[in-house]
Amino acid sequence: MLNISRVLHGEEADRDGGGCPGNGGDKLNCDSPVTWKVLSVVIAVAIILMGWMLTRSFAVAAEASAVGSAQAPMPQEKLDSLLAPIALYPDQLLTQTLMASTYPLDVVAAARFVKENRGLKGDALDKAVAGKNWDPSVQSLAAFPQVLEMMNDKLEWTQELGDAFLADEKRVMQTVQSLRQKAEAAGNLKGNEQVKVVKEQSTIIIEPARTEVVYVPTYNPTVVYGTWWAPMYPPYYYPPPPYYYPPGSVAAAGLIGFGLGIAIANNNHWGWCNTNWHGGSVNINVNKNNTFINNNAEFKNKVNNGNWQHNPSQRKGVAYSNAGTRAQYSKADPNAVSARRDARGYEPTGARGSAATRDVQRPSGGTSATQSGGISGTRDEQGMGGRDFNRSSDARPSFDAGQSRQQAQSFSNRGATSRASMGGSGGGRRGR
Repeated sequence: MLNISRVLHGEEADRDGGGCPGNGGDKLNCDSPVTWKVLSVVIAVAIILMGWMLTRSFAVAAEASAVGSAQAPMPQEKLDSLLAPIALYPDQLLTQTLMASTYPLDVVAAARFVKENRGLKGDALDKAVAGKNWDPSVQSLAAFPQVLEMMNDKLEWTQELGDAFLADEKRVMQTVQSLRQKAEAAGNLKGNEQVKVVKEQSTIIIEPARTEVVYVPTYNPTVVYGTWWAPMYPPYYYPPPPYYYPPGSVAAAGLIGFGLGIAIANNNHWGWCNTNWHGGSVNINVNKNNTFINNNAEFKNKVNNGNWQHNPSQRKGVAYSNAGTRAQYSKADPNAVSARRDARGYEPTGARGSAATRDVQRPSGGTSATQSGGISGTRDEQGMGGRDFNRSSDARPSFDAGQSRQQAQSFSNRGATSRASMGGSGGGRRGR
């Protein structure tokens, strides 16, 4: 076998054992076939080694980049602030709100429908809502218009809440329990004529005091849980709408107030979903005689062993803010564009021009949901309270870490002004 080291130093003879005549003993310049063959092998091996080393370097760098760019989990203090306004809802209303928050376009459409059809109640409301292309959780919330109004008025919060729920359902449930424990420790979570508070070891369950009537609570999150522990993430306070919470129905500061009771005589709005506190999930009973679920085969088919499953197509093209959630759910939805157009109230093609053309020539210059990373910003997309679906990328929601308490209150005050103008002189009380 040839000694590669000796060949490189000119010490190896050619196959005949002789040198290279006329070269002064410089073996590297000889024309021996064996020498050039060995050199070729050496060069090839060196190239292979260099290629492997470069490939490995690139792989390590890519891996490090992926780790560095991976979206970090939401800070616990921010998750606290997102859940604080609804953590003290009765369990089933809480689960409906969490599920509905993952479909913000449906929420906006439902809030607008309820606003425009205040006279619909009971079976008439259910029949009208059953014909809408909304998720059953959103259809069910039509019976709780004050919840829909809050979600529509605070749309940035709704989207972040939904994405947090999709990113880590169990963590959301654990945070709700933590908040309830804080409210109890502060002496502000107690049973009364409206709700029943049951404690099973460390789990706090909130249920309607009467099985046929639900009262939606209202409270100031910065007070009801005790001194707020995360000034960087102040939760917003949604002032109670006067047409749902008449004077005298809201308790003193630090306590929980209740407005008009909402009847839940049928299964469309109650009894079909609940919290699995120990499993950290939402349970769905598809066997309930629920009109909304019975009319939505896709919803029923996605329920896995009684556990709720998010339906990406029902999201209708709204982008997911969390990288992991986006990778899990973002798939091409051929109906997304038309669904968004329907939700915004565009007329079908042929009615006073092309709907597609109007979708492009929007007055506010907003971009599509997928382009903006959220819901499109057009005047046609404004819900109750005159809120745009989208803000510019540098606009802050009311719970943003960079805001002061005064700034957060300013956002809430704007909502209060809108609601006052909605109520007007003819704004009567609502209830079911």
